[in-house]
Amino acid sequence: MERSPMLALLRDGGWGEQQPWFDRLEGWSGYPLLLETLEQLNHEALYVSDIHGLGHIERTVLQGAFCAMEEGLAEEDTRLLLEACSYHDVGRVSDWYDELHGMRSAHVIGTLTGREGEALLILQAAVDAHSRKEEALLPTLGWYGVEESPKALCIAQLLKDADGLDRVRLGDLNPAYLRRESSKARVELAQAVFARYQRAIGKPAQPLLTEEIIAKLKELDAKRRREERGES
Repeated sequence: MERSPMLALLRDGGWGEQQPWFDRLEGWSGYPLLLETLEQLNHEALYVSDIHGLGHIERTVLQGAFCAMEEGLAEEDTRLLLEACSYHDVGRVSDWYDELHGMRSAHVIGTLTGREGEALLILQAAVDAHSRKEEALLPTLGWYGVEESPKALCIAQLLKDADGLDRVRLGDLNPAYLRRESSKARVELAQAVFARYQRAIGKPAQPLLTEEIIAKLKELDAKRRREERGES
C-alpha cells in the first residue's frame, strides 16, 4: 500500500461519473495545496483506526479541498481548513462517542502545524467545535476569543461539513445536517470516494459500523473507562 492512497487515486484518475468534480479540482488554484497537505501529513500523529484513522483523514482533507473550492476560500483560509481537516481527530482516545476529542486535538494542533497567534486560535476553535453539538459552535469560538471572526465561523462550519461528508463510511450520513448547499451537493461524490478508497486499500466498500463492530466499540470503551477509574 502506498503511503498516501489518496494521492495515488488522484494521480490515477478514472472516477467515472464523478470525474467532472476531479477535473474542476485539478484546475483549481488550490489544488497544489491539497497535494502538499496529503504529502506532508504527519501519519505518526494520527489516531490509529479503520474508522477515524488515515483513510478518514485523507477523505476529510479531500472534502475540505472541495469545500474550499466551492466556497471560494482564499489561499490562507484554505490552508487553515486543510490543517484542521488533517488533525481534527488526533485527540481521540476511542472510536466511540467522544465529544471532547476536538478539545484534546486543539491542545496539540499548534505543535503539529507551527501555527501561532490568531491563526492558531481560529484553528483550535474550529477543531474543538467540530466534535461538539451544533449549538455549542459559537460558544466554542468564544472560548478562543474568535467569535466575531467570519473566517473562524466559516472554517469551523466547513470542517464540520468535510468531516460529516465522510460519515458515508459509517452508513449514517444525513445531508440535512450539512451546513452548506455546496456540501449537500457532494453526497454521491463522498460515497464514490469512500468506495474507491476502500477498494484501493483492499477492503470492502461497505459501511464500517456493523452491529458487531458497534458492540465491540462499546465494550472497548467501557473497558477503557474502567481502567481510567482504576477498576479491574
